[in-house]
Amino acid sequence: MYGRIEKFLEERGDNLSKEEIELFKEFLKVYARKDKSFHFGVGSEIVNIYPSTLDTYLGVRKFYPYLDDFGLKSVAQFLGIEIEGRVYLLPSQIKIDDRTLQYNKHDVMEQAGVTMQILEQALPLAFTTCMPFDMLLEAGAVNMWDHMAMIRATRYKKIIPPTVKVLNVSKFLVKKFPGERDKKRLTEKAKKVKEQLSKEVIRVLKYGEEMPDWVSYPDVIYNGKAKDGEEALNYHIPGGMTIKPDKDAKSDFIPWYYVIVADVGAMYPTILKALNIGADVVKLARKGEKPDSWIWLKYLPKGFLEDYDVAWREIGKDEEFADTGVMIGIRVSKEAGVVNRAMSGIMNVIGKIKEELKKTSDPDRKKRLKMIYQSLKGARNAGTHGILSAPTVSGRQFNLWGAAAITTKGQEILFHTIKKLKEKGVRIVYGDTDGIYIACSRSMASVPELAKSLGIVVKDEDSWITKPEVVLRSIEECSELWRRNLNYKGFELEPEKHDAMIFVKHKNYLIFDGVDGRFEMITKGNSFKGSDKANIARKALEMIMKNVLLDNCKWEDEKEARKRVKESIKERTKEVVRKLDLKNVDVDDLILVQSVQPAKRYQLNKDGTLSTYGRRAKALEKLIGEKIKSRMKFKFVVTKKPLPGIPSPSKSGVKPIEYMYPIEFVKDLNEIDLEWYKKMIENYIKGAFGLYDLSTAPAKQVGLDSWM
Repeated sequence: MYGRIEKFLEERGDNLSKEEIELFKEFLKVYARKDKSFHFGVGSEIVNIYPSTLDTYLGVRKFYPYLDDFGLKSVAQFLGIEIEGRVYLLPSQIKIDDRTLQYNKHDVMEQAGVTMQILEQALPLAFTTCMPFDMLLEAGAVNMWDHMAMIRATRYKKIIPPTVKVLNVSKFLVKKFPGERDKKRLTEKAKKVKEQLSKEVIRVLKYGEEMPDWVSYPDVIYNGKAKDGEEALNYHIPGGMTIKPDKDAKSDFIPWYYVIVADVGAMYPTILKALNIGADVVKLARKGEKPDSWIWLKYLPKGFLEDYDVAWREIGKDEEFADTGVMIGIRVSKEAGVVNRAMSGIMNVIGKIKEELKKTSDPDRKKRLKMIYQSLKGARNAGTHGILSAPTVSGRQFNLWGAAAITTKGQEILFHTIKKLKEKGVRIVYGDTDGIYIACSRSMASVPELAKSLGIVVKDEDSWITKPEVVLRSIEECSELWRRNLNYKGFELEPEKHDAMIFVKHKNYLIFDGVDGRFEMITKGNSFKGSDKANIARKALEMIMKNVLLDNCKWEDEKEARKRVKESIKERTKEVVRKLDLKNVDVDDLILVQSVQPAKRYQLNKDGTLSTYGRRAKALEKLIGEKIKSRMKFKFVVTKKPLPGIPSPSKSGVKPIEYMYPIEFVKDLNEIDLEWYKKMIENYIKGAFGLYDLSTAPAKQVGLDSWM
């Protein structure tokens, strides 16, 4: 709209009255502003319209970042917005006619549907964070929490640090003023080399005595001896405690039934709230002072411990959760920090939504409340350890000791919770920053809803590992213990239940549930993501896993169950691939979405000829009958014949781009290369489960020559 008005004024200005011209100019200058939006470092031009702009593209990108395509038609389909008789046109088919008018009308209807769904999530978040839409929807976690902290800092007359990338400033200070820890002397030295200072460094030094404390120990943040970017940080904060299924729990490739998850997703925000952690309230304890708390760091430079006035000690015998490193003393202000106050606001709203969810029986209202809950929950979980320990992101809240305080208490809570659960004899099958996973049963008989969704009845036998009530009682006992220890009534290890789960490796697993008679499968982890694969691969995975569960609906021995599941995955994959037929496949499931740029934008081959991508762009221009002037998204299918005009085409590699036809130009389904899709499914399954091949025969030992 902005561009069209600009062009209208430029090309048709002579035909407009003075009042009309003034009206358009007022809109451009007063009610609209050009801006840039950055996503993972890639900038794109946007326009904000005032008094308020809800950019649904940015909204979808914020609330559904995992989507492959943020275009209107793909998003509308994903959100379940259906327009009867929906008209789709290629750019070359758009004309001034009734069909194009209908196409535009359907676009507007879809846009209205998307807007309503994004509004339902964005409005509560905007009210809670006090951010207008144009700031909120493109803000990352650090910016969002900085904004909430700034508002509260203004209200309570607090000085808040400048927004900088802490690692960049620390690197400069280490190299330019090595060993200088006094803020006053640092300012004096900096004045003498003012012309060498970057804007970020000046922003920090302007604060004088009120500079953040990390300027006194930049050598703790930046490693001056680093050989590459991976070694840049000179400290090591312990992360979340993990129990890996393949290495620690020995629970991989086993179908666990009736799995209870002690959800610790809200643990970090709860710790921040209970201990009052934040950049403005946490400081190092000096030697001789009594610390309010001891925090654990796996590594700190020896020079810092020797030269800096800081209270520290070795790890104590009772601190079993810590394996190596040192304990550092910190002081915490009694006054609530600005991030703590912001966290209170978000957690209060979340509490009210959870209460509403319990009360309501209306399915539509429940769905809307769940959407709001998820967006607020995401904001809550992002506002803890991450914003305090992000030295490479521009922000105001960096506080190494505050971040370590949260992870130290988190490690302690998880260690003692796991210890308590093991004392009860429960089978812990997995653990990460999302929760502790406990398997209760070896049989699908314990989850009749899942059995029903698969169309079977499993004989009820005593296959319980631990009765669910014992697990739930143990989790509640752990929650009560830490409510007392933290002196915070809001602490809770909230239990959730899934009918079945199969773990492959750390952060890669499958969740199965029977919901209202339907089978639901949720994939977790990059191994299963397959965002570059056609949807047929994900549908095939679900079909395969349904059969794998049917093959393994009950078991006794873990080693035997693991062996059977692996064999079952291989057998069922071959069966699904063998039965795949174009007659029973939805063509939409074969589509691969890719962006194509003008041929001249692709780098040439060394001999100066067009690259494969450049040749593909030229071939597509011939096919669609128009020039590709900017990046365009196409929906492709892989065909048996190559694109027109490509000499010596190749079908090697994961994406045979020279054989990818826009779906609109495929006249006969028999042109689609079904064999390629079968191979793609096999490769996806092998990659997802880490299988060398799909043979069920015992693996042969081969020599190095077989790889050559």
